[in-house]
Amino acid sequence: MTRFQALADQLAVELGRRELILDGEIVALDDDGRINFWDLMRGRGTLAYAAFDLLWLNGRDLRPVPLSQRKNRLGKLIPESAGALNRIPCFEADGTELFEAACQLDLEGIVAKRKEDFYGEGTHWYKIKNPAYTQSEGRRELFEPRWRLVTP
Repeated sequence: MTRFQALADQLAVELGRRELILDGEIVALDDDGRINFWDLMRGRGTLAYAAFDLLWLNGRDLRPVPLSQRKNRLGKLIPESAGALNRIPCFEADGTELFEAACQLDLEGIVAKRKEDFYGEGTHWYKIKNPAYTQSEGRRELFEPRWRLVTP
């Protein structure tokens, strides 16, 4: 069994017999339901899938469809929180308050897209990073050997 097999099984149950492709990411949630990168890297926390876009549904390629329509279909398909499957909400307002809230919650940042854009090459995505994000520090250490050669 792979590390994410139990999550994949849960998602299959929650999605039913739909043929779809989602854009999203696997996250680990802490006891308060917040995303915690360190827990994901260490195999702790509650695994969930955060879906932020719907690219294919029942034989139809939705990538040429504007983002606003894809988000609308995603909203009908997946409630904001449905167990292991979570839909990332879309906000159509000034992102300043959203970014400030993301920073207060110690999230990595926010992503902004134009609602009329399709999904593909040439689409502009704007990633606004939280400069004080605490979980970015030391990420490299997770991919380095756990031992160090010491020479006299």
